[in-house]
Amino acid sequence: MTAGEPGALPAAPSPTEAERPPGARYRWAILGLATVMQIGMSMPQQTPAAIGPVLTEALELSRAQLGLLTSAIWGGMLLGMLPFGLLIDRRGERAVVALGALGLAAFLLLAAQASSFLPLFLLLIPAAVGASCAGPGGTRAITAWFPRHQRGMALGIRQTGVTAAGIISAIVLPPLAVTLGWQAPFRGVAGLALLSALVFTLFYREPRSGRRTAMSPLDLGSLLRSGMFMRATGFGWIFMGALGSAITYLTVSLHQQQGLSAVDAGFFLALLQLGGVVGRVGWGMLSDRLGSRGRTMSLAGGVTVAASLAMAALGHRAIPVLPLGVLVFVLGLSAMGWNTVYIALCAEAGPVDRAATVVGLGTTVTFTGMVTVTPVFGLIADRSGSFVLSWIFLAALTLVGVLISLGVNDRASRGPRGGNPTPATAAD
Repeated sequence: MTAGEPGALPAAPSPTEAERPPGARYRWAILGLATVMQIGMSMPQQTPAAIGPVLTEALELSRAQLGLLTSAIWGGMLLGMLPFGLLIDRRGERAVVALGALGLAAFLLLAAQASSFLPLFLLLIPAAVGASCAGPGGTRAITAWFPRHQRGMALGIRQTGVTAAGIISAIVLPPLAVTLGWQAPFRGVAGLALLSALVFTLFYREPRSGRRTAMSPLDLGSLLRSGMFMRATGFGWIFMGALGSAITYLTVSLHQQQGLSAVDAGFFLALLQLGGVVGRVGWGMLSDRLGSRGRTMSLAGGVTVAASLAMAALGHRAIPVLPLGVLVFVLGLSAMGWNTVYIALCAEAGPVDRAATVVGLGTTVTFTGMVTVTPVFGLIADRSGSFVLSWIFLAALTLVGVLISLGVNDRASRGPRGGNPTPATAAD
């Protein structure tokens, strides 16, 4: 909704930073709250991959079944993204995030009681539906509080919550699983998710500019017919599969092919996630500076292709820790870092007060890539007896994604740097 439309607030002048009321600085507190919430709500997504070696041995899982557990989580999030996005745009972030966190924690505690693959798989799906509120909720909060020329950076920082959760999970959960059993990590992350959502719910406030008596119109049909949006989403579909494959199978591949222990492999997973942290902020800032999300996605994608080929070349050959660490870091930088740029593009594809809906729609489509590609990666490894062909498959697939992204020309739609600011003043 824009000024002058029924129900809109009157347009206000855009003051300089020095002239803004003190409440404008609250946007940085909002960024902190959204990031903390994202960390807590993302840890369940990381748990099967982090404790993969322990979980595989305890439940006698195949590589494909381990991939299916990750697919259950991302599949559940796929089911919840768009409904939660619509609900958040209508009812606000606070209540919906609290509701989702309660569902997440309840089903995770039930999942910790499972004794075989099938019940664990089935319980992770509704748990992930609850977790799916975090993405559209946090994105809408950032989009409402930050002006456009800062959103790539802000969303990048918020998205580091996902990779920060991965780092914490990779370092903390494997020793916990080895010592207390695989069930303990599931119980622990259930409590952390609920706590992070509680903090967000208690302290989040909407900006005054977010208080509207009617919602802005959004033509989903036109959005789906947009070549720019659909090409970007095609890229996202492929690279979400790459993200899921890297997270799910890195520890298992290093454990089986490099002879690393479950705990040591977990530290390399943490390094992968650290690369994702740097990438999500760095690619987001670069897209702000270039004025093009699409061009930045292509750059990140090209690095992913090269890193996947390097992982394939590694094979069973043992290499020193330092070059292996650099390779894993670069893989995380690219295969995980692109996500921020795509979310920023989605958030800017419609009205600010419908950002959760647009992000929910885009991520619903891209998450099917996670569900589809990740088990295929594992199945190739099962059939071939190693992960070499799996990494070659991923390199070829991501190359297709890069070619698709070259058609994403969003520069003209974004306006000048610093334009179209979103006023942000703390609500009373």
